[in-house]
Amino acid sequence: MTRKECYEQCVNEVQNARLARAAKREEGAERLKKENPRFAEICELLSALSPKVARAAISGDTVELEHLKDTVTVLGKERAVLLKSAGIGGDDFACEKCRDTGFVNGKYCDCIKQAARELAVKNLAAVAPVDSCRFENFDLSFYPDADTENGNPKKRMTEILKLCKEYTLNFDPEKSDSLLFIGNTGLGKTHLSLAMAYELLMRGFDVIYGSAYNLFARMEKEHFSEHNDNYYGDAVSCDLLIIDDLGGEFVSPYVQSLVYNIINTRLLARKPTVINTNLSMAEINRIYTPRVASRLLGEYVAKKFIGSDIRQQKSIKK
Repeated sequence: MTRKECYEQCVNEVQNARLARAAKREEGAERLKKENPRFAEICELLSALSPKVARAAISGDTVELEHLKDTVTVLGKERAVLLKSAGIGGDDFACEKCRDTGFVNGKYCDCIKQAARELAVKNLAAVAPVDSCRFENFDLSFYPDADTENGNPKKRMTEILKLCKEYTLNFDPEKSDSLLFIGNTGLGKTHLSLAMAYELLMRGFDVIYGSAYNLFARMEKEHFSEHNDNYYGDAVSCDLLIIDDLGGEFVSPYVQSLVYNIINTRLLARKPTVINTNLSMAEINRIYTPRVASRLLGEYVAKKFIGSDIRQQKSIKK
């Protein structure tokens, strides 16, 4: 679900809830008219006063107009008291700022922005373990503080964690770099990618996250069917696209061209992308063609994850 779709769904929910409450109030008021003669009388008086107020306003009779307004106010207060005593809610709003319309001065209300952020995270949580993948629970103790032929795992991963936090904090959908995370399985590439997605979604950015397998399978299915949700268009235009586990998908000729088109289109539009993969650059070059490898090497900030498989370490500890 795109950011636009999240906003639209949240506005619809707020407005439908308002209409449902209004209908319930109206139903309760109609019932009270039958049960309480005074309430019914007040409703008739208020109905009769409405055209009188309009005529007084048009005629310019300010004395009569003020008298009628005072009468309406007194009757309105009595009506509200009778409604409350009967357990029928008044014009209460979940959000006083927008009065449950979803908009303030033609712009989305803060209540809609917050609801849309929460919905975006909820949608992500339905397809990925975002709840357990945050910056604060990225455990550096799994990376040994010892020099190896590839470097010091703890120092390297401390630097990468810092990079991801700063990248998220300073994110700009028109200026931020694209990132390429390379390394063996189980080293935290997905964890940090999801942590970045979560933080940016909660700040209101339009982030699309998905495994290469799911992303490309959906686009391929859409391409060869009559039904078009424009998922490809959303992927190339969102603020940040995160492709998890590049190389885990079935690489058909269509997918090969799709990978190139997505990478190239977003680079030309200065749209940042984060890609993580278990493949080496030599394997990327062989599977996706040199054009893809060239763009990843030349245009992306590449970081190699090192260490031992964390999932295996956790399994051994159990």
